[in-house]
Amino acid sequence: MNTKDYFQNIPSLEEDQLHPEFHTYTAVWMKSRMPEAYNELKARFKAIEGEVMAQHECNDANSELPF
Repeated sequence: MNTKDYFQNIPSLEEDQLHPEFHTYTAVWMKSRMPEAYNELKARFKAIEGEVMAQHECNDANSELPF
């Protein structure tokens, strides 16, 4: 998954209607039961982490302030 795919798919998480803690639970579950897949995901995220953070900053700068 690249940065564009990541941001396009974020809204689908809201459709799940789950508490955000679920995503931490998922990471812990994967790390304990699927360590190879977890490590692959971790490495892929580390490779695009800078792009993800930069896009978050751009998104925040372009959002409208509530006042």
